[in-house]
Formats: sequence, structure tokens, C-alpha cells
Amino acid sequence: MFYVHVKTINEGQHFGLTDLLFPNQPVLTLVSNECECILLNKSSFMHLASDPFKQSMRRSEIPFPSDTAFYKTYHTNELWKRFSKQAYLDAFGRINQQHPTSIKHLSNINERKHHQQQQQQKTILIGAA
Repeated sequence: MFYVHVKTINEGQHFGLTDLLFPNQPVLTLVSNECECILLNKSSFMHLASDPFKQSMRRSEIPFPSDTAFYKTYHTNELWKRFSKQAYLDAFGRINQQHPTSIKHLSNINERKHHQQQQQQKTILIGAA
């Protein structure tokens, strides 16, 4: 099993109702990161939810891709990330050879900034089986 970030849920939003609205939805797991979650039985929720809310939900929900479409998109994205990283490193290496002192300082700033951004991010991860 691997984990992939599908979406971040903000206050007042819901998760896990796409399988009531669309057929053949993948199995997903909600991972909470410092937030409170309420777990409701789907049939009870549908019974208690107002008709206007259900209609709004049907208009706003977007189905998740099939496993095949997801893996194809994921694979394409991974290939692009590898290619773009290598292209960046190649270009950086060529520029660094031409201007070694000015580029090294900027590189250290960008690495620290990237590391700080990674530490500050709080996301919800969704497990895909």
C-alpha cells in the first residue's frame, strides 16, 4: 500500500460520500492531521441530511478516478517530476560552472526555503489500496 494526497478538507467540508453518488469508487481512508473528525454512518447521514443539501452535494461532488486512470496519471506525473528535476540539475550544473560563487549562495537559500515549506505543510493523506 502507498499513500497519496488526494485532497485537503477544510472546516465545514465533507469526505466519503462519492460512493453514494457515483458507481465504482475506490476505497479511500481519511488521515487526520491535528483536526477533529466526526464519523457518521452513511445511511443515517443520508436520512438526516436535508434535500437541498443532498442536491447541493450532488452538484458539487466530483468522482474520483478509476484505479487504472489514477495509476496512469500518477506514473506520468512521476516521470515528469524525474525529468524536470534532472533538467533543473543539468541547467544548474552548467550555470554553476560559469558563475560558481553567485549560484552556490542562491542554491543554499532555495534549499532552506524548500525545507521550511515542507515542515510547515499540514495535509490530509488518503490511502489508496
